[in-house]
Amino acid sequence: MPELIDQMYCAQQIIVPPQFPYILKKYCKAAIKTQPYDLLLWSYEYFSALAEGRPPPVKLRLEYPIYSTEGGLTRGCLKVLVHQLQHSNHLPVAEVKAAWKGFCLDPQELARILCLCEVYLREEEVPFLHFIAVAGGLLTKTLTHTMILLCEALTAEPDGGSAAIPVQDFLTMYRFLAQVDASTDVKYINGRREDAKPPSPSVKAAEEKKENEEHADGICGQARRGSEPAKEADMEGCTCDLVRYQSTEEDIPLPEVTVVYAVPGIGAPVDPETIKEFEEYALDVSKAQADMFMPRNIRHFMCPPLQIYEEPNTDKGKKEEVPMTGVITD
Repeated sequence: MPELIDQMYCAQQIIVPPQFPYILKKYCKAAIKTQPYDLLLWSYEYFSALAEGRPPPVKLRLEYPIYSTEGGLTRGCLKVLVHQLQHSNHLPVAEVKAAWKGFCLDPQELARILCLCEVYLREEEVPFLHFIAVAGGLLTKTLTHTMILLCEALTAEPDGGSAAIPVQDFLTMYRFLAQVDASTDVKYINGRREDAKPPSPSVKAAEEKKENEEHADGICGQARRGSEPAKEADMEGCTCDLVRYQSTEEDIPLPEVTVVYAVPGIGAPVDPETIKEFEEYALDVSKAQADMFMPRNIRHFMCPPLQIYEEPNTDKGKKEEVPMTGVITD
């Protein structure tokens, strides 16, 4: 039993730090501006970021009405993610997942973004500009509007300014999105497109395979000579009848299938001639703007199209109209 003096028996014993009202006020304002889906999880991420000296997951202002994706991503979230992750050109996937989780966003949507970046279950890092570019494509309807949104998200200028960003950053994102095929729904199996060709084995992989075979042959020789019994893990890869490793169904992991839905903000791949024409225009314009590029350059009447728009063929499959009432006369 604790001593009586150590027990809490009156309100005067409660010591409230003088900074507590200010911290609580900031927390309430941040929660109102961000409107998190899971307040408890967001509160944990908020105070964890403050304790570790990281930018907290707080929107700059209240978004109303909220235009978001099915996974909860909004333009305000994208702006804060840029502020949190722009410290490096290549980001660890674990850090991206932590920032994504801080906004209580759907992890399945993050998996789709990483699939389009060609890093999901394949690489441990993702290029910063590629990740932001694909995430921005989820919030728009055309590639042109996506590039305008990315300028507004990456600019260091306050809202209402020209939203200028370095032209090389702009072209890096544009080249990447222009080569991504997001016009239809696609299945990714273990991070690779279902219709993609399997990767060719590298020299390093061939060397590792040779070393594993030599190691397995050595284990087989030990077993024939009656030396120490070979471990089951060491017998993997052995092809002889004496100590053949029998794999079971439990040893074969099930593939992870991720369905990536069509992204109108990225669309179909852009032909090289269109990309080259726009790059020449962007580089020429940026010379008079300190190597910066901005949305008003895209809206200029001299700007070539960022993608070729195909008009839907409304005449295809059109049936001849037959009168359903009235009298047919000569």
